[in-house]
Amino acid sequence: MAEEVQCYLCGTIVRKPINEIAPKGRPWTHHYCSRACYNRHRANQHLAVKARWLKFQRQVWGSTELKRMNVEKSMVFGRQGEVLARDRHLPTEGFTEIADFAGHSNQFFIDFIATYQGERVLVDATIKLKAYIPAKINLARALRMRLFIIHVSLGDTALYYLHEVPLLNKSVVRVPAAFIRKVALELGL
Repeated sequence: MAEEVQCYLCGTIVRKPINEIAPKGRPWTHHYCSRACYNRHRANQHLAVKARWLKFQRQVWGSTELKRMNVEKSMVFGRQGEVLARDRHLPTEGFTEIADFAGHSNQFFIDFIATYQGERVLVDATIKLKAYIPAKINLARALRMRLFIIHVSLGDTALYYLHEVPLLNKSVVRVPAAFIRKVALELGL
């Protein structure tokens, strides 16, 4: 015995056996005309969840609203984050004798060399929530120095996240989602 049902995604009317319509007795189950429609619906759901998360991140962290290829403006915003880290955040975390290599040349990919707890360390500043850093890890390993990444928010200049990067085969570091949620609660978002 078959019944006509409407595809949830494309609206096509299809005939399906009753045992496929609600096998667990759930009449509110969505129906799809094909596996392709079901997969498209799942992909759209995933993209919607991701879009909501990115909007939430921008509310908490701030955004420069730059397009990917606008290198000139992104360098200006990046330099603002580096100066903010150098002048305000790193000294409050106990870093001293901060040598600003990013101020000398934007080609050198480590922003600062500083003294922390009596030893010289490498520090990189970024305005992004995640950073791709395999070359920085290789440099830190070669120099036998500790590596720190400071994520600086341009939306709220008092907001930053500093962490030491373990010198493993890790290529991406990011601000933890738990930290973003904690800040959102503090901001009342």
